[in-house]
Amino acid sequence: MTTENIIVALSICGSLFIFDAIFLGIIFFTRRKVAQAAGWPSTLGTVTHSTIEMRSSSEGGSTPYPVVHYAYQVMGQPYQGNKVMPGMEVGGSGARKVVERYPIGAQVMVYYNPGKPSEALLERGMPGFIKWFWIILIAIDVFLCGLGAFLFFTL
Repeated sequence: MTTENIIVALSICGSLFIFDAIFLGIIFFTRRKVAQAAGWPSTLGTVTHSTIEMRSSSEGGSTPYPVVHYAYQVMGQPYQGNKVMPGMEVGGSGARKVVERYPIGAQVMVYYNPGKPSEALLERGMPGFIKWFWIILIAIDVFLCGLGAFLFFTL
């Protein structure tokens, strides 16, 4: 085993570890938020604002993000929220569908944290992007492991 082989193997393992840590961190953070929200009570609310916002991306383009605001009450106290689902905010091709589900004036079920009623969501389920994170994670792992094995045995 040459020094070059060891450097290649360590570089690939390090890259694999970093990608896995990032993706698994996002996945488990979101799963924890979904689990917390699963037992939250609900109240009726009203959508007050619903639009698509274009945000600059690092590549110089722009990405659509859904922006949904709603008003609700808990024990007679008024609140306003803007979080649609647990976890991080995600934009992209599904932004329009989110805005279409929540038109201005629509009556919606709002799920709120009983210990902090200002924390609320419109959807308590697992966001759809999580399945793509699993697929990306597996694809990156398979690719990097295959590349590492190939380089290890050919160098």
